[in-house]
Parts: sequence; C-alpha cells; structure tokens
Amino acid sequence: MALTQGHCIACCDRNRRGGLKRIWLMEQGNLGDVAYAAAGAGPGNDAHGGEFIQFAGTAWYEFEFDRGTAGFTANATRENGSTLVNVELEFYIPKITEEINARLRELTESCGVMAIVETYADDCDSVAPETYFFILGYDKVFEKKAYLEFSSGEQTTGVGLQDANGTAVKLAGVHAEYPREAMIIVDSGQSLPSSSASLNDYLSLYHAGGTDCTGVWHTGYVGP
Repeated sequence: MALTQGHCIACCDRNRRGGLKRIWLMEQGNLGDVAYAAAGAGPGNDAHGGEFIQFAGTAWYEFEFDRGTAGFTANATRENGSTLVNVELEFYIPKITEEINARLRELTESCGVMAIVETYADDCDSVAPETYFFILGYDKVFEKKAYLEFSSGEQTTGVGLQDANGTAVKLAGVHAEYPREAMIIVDSGQSLPSSSASLNDYLSLYHAGGTDCTGVWHTGYVGP
C-alpha cells in the first residue's frame, strides 16, 4: 500500500469527544459474510472507502458499563518489515452479583471475541450527526485470527461504604492493521430493515431477541 493523499484536520475534529458509548460482543463462530466499501465510495457522508459495509453476525450481545469507563487502544509496533497492532478494549461493570459473574465466566471461556464499539465522537454533520463505529477482533489481513480474548477482570468489593464495587474488564488481541470503521445504523426493530436508497451500503444492527440489552442482536447488510 502506498500513500494516496494527505489529511486535513477540521475544526470539528478539535471539538471531539472521547470514550465509548456502547459495546456489543460476539464469538467469532457466529460471523458470516464480510464486505468493504469500495475505495472512494464509502456510504453516507464518509466517502473514503475501506469501511465495513457487511459484517453478518447472528449473536451479538450488548455489554453496558459505567459512564466514563470504556475505551479501546490500538498500539502499533514494526519489526523486520511487519507491523502488528496490539488492541485492547476495556470497560467497568458496576456491582458484583452472580448474574454478572456468570457473564464473566462466559467471557473467560469464549473462543475468540469480536466487538462493535460506538464512540461518542461524531462527524459534526449539523443536520444529522452520525457517531463512529469500529470493529475490533477482525481485520483484512488476519481476518478471524485477529480475535480478542479475555485478558483480565479485576474485581473488588472495596473495603469502605463508598468504595468501588465492580469489575474492570479488559479484552485484548493482535491486528495486522489499525481498526476499521463500520458503517452501522442501530435499529430498534427486530428484523433486517428493507433496502432503500437512504440505507444503501449500510450495516444494520438490529435487536432480534427482545427489547432490553440482555437479548440477542443481529447484523446484516442493507443493499440498494
């Protein structure tokens, strides 16, 4: 790959927000077809290309967390002509209960995890601003072998009445490239939306099983 253009920093890029808004996790065995936007033809207001426009998944689960505790890092190193990107996703689940620990036991025994993360930063569109979504645990080089694994879960009740009570969870994996954006529309419906010009080349994340965060979500391509 060669350099194809420079990069401009707009005013809205300086007025950015940090942190993650929502997180969905899925084991890699539930992944279906994957496709990318053509170069220079990204959907919506992003015409860069290379974004995920199809990432078919049948069993995504949302993991809620304490405000201001979730984020991901992607730190690249280069050696002997190859670049590796160490990716870590972290979030904090408040309170210790059997329900929470049951989910944590599932995470520790999972066979490779992929994540959809929504950031608080948006594209600064004055009419209909869109937040950015990224896929962690899959890339164009390693594909499914870029999966995340449970890295650590620091759980504590604290010792004082006002001490923290909960678990800091960290998932980690290795990519061969920086995470790619996914062109996603979150849909509260329970089926894949019908194709339309406004949804062309978007990835729909829809709530296929129930209406609360414990139910299963699906992802599917919305074509023309």
